[in-house]
Amino acid sequence: ERAGQTAGFYLKPIEISPDLSQFRLYYTSISRPNASFAGCDYAADCASPLGFEETLAADFPTAIAADFAPLEARLIDEETYVEQGLMWEDAHAAYLRHIVEDLGVVPDLLLLGTPVTDEFSHQFLGLVSPTGMDGDDNPYYDDLNADGTPDGLVEQREGYIEDAYALADRTLTLGQDLLGGEATTFATSDHGFAPAYYAVNAGLALQEAGVNEVEQSGNCRAATPPGEEPAETPAAEDEDAPPTGPRAKACWAGGTVQIYLNVVDRDPTGVIPEEEVDAVREQIVGAFEGLRDPEHPERAVVARVMTGEALRDVDGSDSLHPSRTGDVVVVLNPPYQFDAATPGELIAPSEFFGQHGYLPELVDLENNVNMHATFLAAGPGIAPSPEPVAGVRAIDVAPTVAYLLGIPGPRNARGQILYGILEGGADLREVTILDVSDFHGQIVPLEASADDLDDEGSDNPSFGVGGAAYLLPWLDLYRGEAPHGTITIAGGDSIGATPPISAYFNDTPTIELMNAMGFGADALGNHNFDVSAENQTGTIAPLAEYPFLSVNIRDDDGNLAADAPSLTVDFDGATLALVGFSNLDIPNLTRPGALGPFGVEDPIPLVSEEAARVRTEEGAQVVVAFGHYGATAGTMTDPTGPLIDLADRVTGVDAVIGDHTNFSVATTRPNGVLVTENRSKGVEFTRMRLVVDLTTGEVVYKTADLHRPWNVGVTPDPAIQARLDELNAELQPILGTQIGEATVAIPRADACGNENGRTCESLVGNVVTDAMRTTYGTDVAITNSGGLRADLTCPAADSPDDFCAPDAPANAITRGQVLGVLPFGNVVSTAEITGTELKASLENGVAAMPEVAGAFPQVSGLCFSYDITAAPGSRVTSAVRQAEDGSCTEEALDLTDATTYTLATNDFMAAGGDDYPDISERATTRDLMDRVTEDYIAAQGTIAPEIQGRITCEGDGCPVVAS
Repeated sequence: ERAGQTAGFYLKPIEISPDLSQFRLYYTSISRPNASFAGCDYAADCASPLGFEETLAADFPTAIAADFAPLEARLIDEETYVEQGLMWEDAHAAYLRHIVEDLGVVPDLLLLGTPVTDEFSHQFLGLVSPTGMDGDDNPYYDDLNADGTPDGLVEQREGYIEDAYALADRTLTLGQDLLGGEATTFATSDHGFAPAYYAVNAGLALQEAGVNEVEQSGNCRAATPPGEEPAETPAAEDEDAPPTGPRAKACWAGGTVQIYLNVVDRDPTGVIPEEEVDAVREQIVGAFEGLRDPEHPERAVVARVMTGEALRDVDGSDSLHPSRTGDVVVVLNPPYQFDAATPGELIAPSEFFGQHGYLPELVDLENNVNMHATFLAAGPGIAPSPEPVAGVRAIDVAPTVAYLLGIPGPRNARGQILYGILEGGADLREVTILDVSDFHGQIVPLEASADDLDDEGSDNPSFGVGGAAYLLPWLDLYRGEAPHGTITIAGGDSIGATPPISAYFNDTPTIELMNAMGFGADALGNHNFDVSAENQTGTIAPLAEYPFLSVNIRDDDGNLAADAPSLTVDFDGATLALVGFSNLDIPNLTRPGALGPFGVEDPIPLVSEEAARVRTEEGAQVVVAFGHYGATAGTMTDPTGPLIDLADRVTGVDAVIGDHTNFSVATTRPNGVLVTENRSKGVEFTRMRLVVDLTTGEVVYKTADLHRPWNVGVTPDPAIQARLDELNAELQPILGTQIGEATVAIPRADACGNENGRTCESLVGNVVTDAMRTTYGTDVAITNSGGLRADLTCPAADSPDDFCAPDAPANAITRGQVLGVLPFGNVVSTAEITGTELKASLENGVAAMPEVAGAFPQVSGLCFSYDITAAPGSRVTSAVRQAEDGSCTEEALDLTDATTYTLATNDFMAAGGDDYPDISERATTRDLMDRVTEDYIAAQGTIAPEIQGRITCEGDGCPVVAS
């Protein structure tokens, strides 16, 4: 019996005894069998309180939108399967009519689809395809059992597939009728199909290659003997025993399998040391490249074997995610696939007769193979065309739909707007701006978690992101897709607070490589004047092959510190004007005298004046203001702060691009101004697009998307990389120079043994916070443990990859080691805070305990205690000043608003990172943390840090300090 999407099977044991095992085989994996049935044998007593028939009816609900399980179990015939599949329409058409007609919901965008075309293709495509791509006869053509006796059902099965597409047409027609019949319509398919009738057992292939000891028991399941759990690593009874357990896991869908290695550094139960990863990958690659079908040894079973990085470009498709993509990815050729494999057999027949998941460019229409998706467009806004539209990608659909709706495109859109299919598309010009905010000379890559850039406290592996050599290929990708040209800009602070590879050379390498990356304009921020105004105007600006723009830094005679207030650029007939501005608080963020003869004026009226001038005098149709204001709170789409205040108050401006605060913004304000900002130092960049209709000269559309330039799978630009190598070679003698030593080893691990230093006081944390506090004379210093990434002292064993000499004395400290501890280019920030804010910071630092988190604080100038059993936010029980000798014996700190203290912290935390209080609006940016720490160590020569009880945990569940 069936109703809607549910079917109840009422089975009489005497009639189904030959098929009971099949029934259990298929349904125990997809539903909720009653215990009395799932464990019973047919010959035993299978009674239940409901009775056998009722139990099955209650416990085996199943969707009937072409549910393949009963068909493959031979419990129903093909005609019934098709009947059930087409009944999908009954429920879903009723739902849709009810929503629109009864509830009165008339959507601006209606998304419709049907799964039945997919399901029928899975079941029948291989049964109606006479030959494979190699021309060999298909043994399953019109022969479900491949016994040589034709079924005589080719026409009928082709009709089933046609029926599914007719259902899709009816679904589309229904949607058009409900919207009045005049709706702009896109019809797309998510993927193509190919006939399939053999299944490859990926888990068995890994076992036979010697990667795993046993065959994997199912999709994405660890290859562990039945009834056993993966062994702990290392073995509990012997710390020196080698790790044991499965070394790889295969996850498949259709013609593709992704194989994930179980690496020690990625997982607590990992078994493959990092240094063996490449060898294991080569072992897997070799196994699949050598895979042959014993029955058809001449066939190419495998189309391509790739290491994960290669998925950055698979036939033009970017299919790579840094942490979710497999270490090895295998794609088969039809008629082979990975689904429905037979346990114990490497290659066996499969009753899944159609598949997807093959290479994107695979097309052989004569043999029913077409991995290209469908794209049809018609209706208002779409221009009729006698010729097919070439080169449409799935990622182009959403941006084009967003354009037609007049709403911003997806925030991470990779695709293009398809101007060629639009009415009047020939008169549209896309002004494309690529923006890298607050670059701070980060010409070498940073590292970050692929899932959360802020999550320094997670155990997720980190990956390279940004850096000039990798940014250029990313920027070139978007430049190549812009139909009418691009300009790449920065919003100030491209220099200043930079890593040593730039700072040691007065930041001239940053300008040199920004030239190489093709920047077209920059603004002026506070760090542009770190050295002096003369350095900016006399050294930096002349080296740049692009102008520095700002309307509001002037001397008494009206002369600008920038090269110009604005710049106009032609985009194939549309004129863009870029108006630069600078932050009003530059005098408060730079040392006295740094601005020389210049002062900073309110940018808002000056931006508005310049916007009016460029429209009148230079014919600009698009005006974008960009510069060194940022958002300080809120969300990406609902931010607050100086950037938003400026965008709300300027006039004559179409969009505003911000900088300065390391905040992601993409939003449109009530006045219609599009506002963006992206994360600093090249870990994110923005693509802003403004569309001009040349027939009216008006901006008719605005959108922006943000992107993370991961280095995985990207080939660095060779010329830039060569220049970086030259600079590194010059720096090697400097970074390899010993600056001091310690009386003890200073590891990253904390006093409680956590190797990442995130549960207790640590020696490296004490050194870094002492350096911050003493350098700037603050009362206290706090830094997050997630920002401390390495041992400070040189390792006992020599490594060719560090900056320690082979004959370095024990516990030597070099400049390179300091950079290893502090690799992120963080800057010290100082501010005055209340006792209440100090308590809030300490509370936040221990809120996650006993969970390990990068927010865990390392402190100087104070000692505090917390109760781990108390509710987060109410854990700090006391805090006292440190005595001069470091002991926790001075007076108690007042953790109320009645007292203020000076704080040194890092810029990430000051801006609210790791959920610390956001004090960025009143914080003063100082120097790089690594420079501060280096100078502190060098001044002492020999340091003797101790664990001093700066952080005391109270209550059950506290981590134990090692003796």
